[in-house]
Amino acid sequence: MTNSVAELDLPEPLVVTLGNLKGGVGKTTSAFFLAGYFSQVHSLRVLVIDADPLSQTGYSWYRRLTKGEVEMPFTLIAFPSRHVGDCIADNSADYDVVIVDAGGESADIFKAAIPSTDELVLLTSVSPSEVKRVPSTYRAAEEAAVDAAREIRVRVLMTKVPVTMKNGVNVSTEYRTQRAHLENADYDVFKSYVSAWKWYREAADGEVGEGAENPLLDLGEYRQVGDELVAPYRAAARLPIPPVSPARQPQEVPA
Repeated sequence: MTNSVAELDLPEPLVVTLGNLKGGVGKTTSAFFLAGYFSQVHSLRVLVIDADPLSQTGYSWYRRLTKGEVEMPFTLIAFPSRHVGDCIADNSADYDVVIVDAGGESADIFKAAIPSTDELVLLTSVSPSEVKRVPSTYRAAEEAAVDAAREIRVRVLMTKVPVTMKNGVNVSTEYRTQRAHLENADYDVFKSYVSAWKWYREAADGEVGEGAENPLLDLGEYRQVGDELVAPYRAAARLPIPPVSPARQPQEVPA
């Protein structure tokens, strides 16, 4: 079912910032697939701002696919500047959702996006060193949000999660241990997670004609992540919360 901004009771626009003051945690991949979620599942106008100064991977993916005549369902611009808040403001009238790929050890750019943010998604893998960066990223966001005129919802999304399924439950020790650390520290952690499938990392890397014609045709687990992200807005609009979206999952490991 297609929903408009009004039907979902979204801010106009909804600004989602993906961050961690460390590279390699899946920000760009998550920005791409969540943009696909909002544009394809809800038919919304989506802008992705690639604001990572250390790596313009998102821009490179977008450019390669566009040059290969892939019809992208969203717009992406590169804007790795501490004036990213101005970029959000300048484009807010033309889009329903703005997704900012920030962080990558640039605290200034990350913090500049926070006052305009509605949903802050802190990404981390199960690596203890990356999980330990979540508190510092959160503190940076807190500092930047002091004068924010809006309430910012903060959630942690776990990426590159190893999967060992038994009886429908991921019993991976690495995953369960690091998730418990985050929850015990009172972080709001997405029930959904993004597994360590090589497919996600390479979805937009291949040359067009070699399996990368449109990597967003299959949103995988990002469909579940997106549904969970918009659930509070569905509730505010009194729309029914859909059941957990089907997503490809690895086969269960025999007991």
